[in-house]
Amino acid sequence: MISKNSIFLIALALTVLQAGCASSQSSPAASDKTAAIETPQVAEAPVPDDFNGDGMTLKIDGSSIESFDASMATIKRYTDEKTYASLNSAIGYLMVYDLQVRSNKEKLIAKLDGKTGYEVKTMVDMKRLAPEKGTGGKIPAVPGTIDT
Repeated sequence: MISKNSIFLIALALTVLQAGCASSQSSPAASDKTAAIETPQVAEAPVPDDFNGDGMTLKIDGSSIESFDASMATIKRYTDEKTYASLNSAIGYLMVYDLQVRSNKEKLIAKLDGKTGYEVKTMVDMKRLAPEKGTGGKIPAVPGTIDT
């Protein structure tokens, strides 16, 4: 059974949500101005002279958040969508599961500084494939394969 406090909190949340939606409606001219403000342009990092065209070979610059964002924008420009999504997923994995990072973006970009996209993906793949405790050092079998 739902308590009175829970019902009150749900009603309060719905009221706040409705008030927020009602105040966000504005004229088309105003929304054009805010759209330009809400989508910041991230400058891309320069590519090296010996660049081969594969964005995943570019090094991530972790000297600051701005330079990290710029290097990621450059990597995205020269990488296909699926590969970039897997790199982004790997970075998200590190943000959540790396105990040295502990959801701190500054620590994350310092850890990724100087690494290529391929190195980041390999690092995360190795963490994901690490044997679980109690398996005797063996990586658990993938369903549908034979474990010898």
